[in-house]
Amino acid sequence: MKISIVVPVYNVAPWIAGCLRSIFRQREEASDLELECIVVDDCGTDRTMEVLEQVAPEAKGAGVDFHVVSHIRNRGQAAARNTGTSVATGDYIFYLDGDDELEVGALGAMAACAVETDFPDWVQGNYRRVTPDGRTREETLYYNPAQPLYGDRQAVVAHFDCLNFTNATNKLLRLDFIRENRLEFRDGLIYEDALWCMQAYEVVERIATLEPLTYRHNLREGSTMRSAMTETKLDSLLYIVRQMAAMPRDCNVEHRAVFNAVYGLKNLYMGTFRSAYRRQWMEALWDTGVQHMEGDSAALPPFSRWVARALNFPLVWARVYLWLLLCFYRLFRRLRGTKGEH
Repeated sequence: MKISIVVPVYNVAPWIAGCLRSIFRQREEASDLELECIVVDDCGTDRTMEVLEQVAPEAKGAGVDFHVVSHIRNRGQAAARNTGTSVATGDYIFYLDGDDELEVGALGAMAACAVETDFPDWVQGNYRRVTPDGRTREETLYYNPAQPLYGDRQAVVAHFDCLNFTNATNKLLRLDFIRENRLEFRDGLIYEDALWCMQAYEVVERIATLEPLTYRHNLREGSTMRSAMTETKLDSLLYIVRQMAAMPRDCNVEHRAVFNAVYGLKNLYMGTFRSAYRRQWMEALWDTGVQHMEGDSAALPPFSRWVARALNFPLVWARVYLWLLLCFYRLFRRLRGTKGEH
């Protein structure tokens, strides 16, 4: 089996050596694997490419086909993944972020799982999330020994919450599945995984899972997901909700659309955004019809459940409700801080 590993890189100098070496180690326990590592240079401003050039010669000794594709300007992670996918030649493809790493033996285990389950659309791996000081914060497992294979469309839909429809990483994806269904990441979109995963959900029929940890997600400050909310991010969330609202409806699509809408509303009111922008954003959100969709309150954090209640109101009253909720929240935080001083 040949696997193409696509690694978009942009200002990941402290992590890229570990990322690449985790790929080069994969054939140590699975020498029959044919690996193609495609690094997409997205025109960063740090020493990433300098470090990469120092590590790249190790690929030959590891038996990994290694090459770099360069953008002429920064285009974002979505475009970088699409670029890597367009030149991939493997039977399966794996998206790995440049600041993360593969666990030892991950690709061999996933390839073996694909063979044992008759080549599903994808094999879902398990995550280990690691803090900057090297401590494991949590492990996210998708393996269920009672049902390691979701072998038809009905099983995938019924067990949606047991699977990962949040991240494009850590999936061994059949390349024909990607290309036949024209699955691409939306160029310029932030939170591109959220939309891509739901578009993949619309067409996936067979997903296999396995027991070992396969992916080390390095938690770091300054990453896109952990940095402050901006209008660009909120506009991306709005676009995602709009696209989900246009999909064929089922409860899973509706739950995910509501989740993204609530996340956007919470940050819209918690941040210091212009009143005019808040008004325009909410008008556009209500135009999607998300307020008529079925939510899953149990999947929301406690404060987000209160935010979600805004969707039960007409737009004008929803604004009033969220403003009052914000006032109570700030008062609660102030009182709690005052108590802490005594």
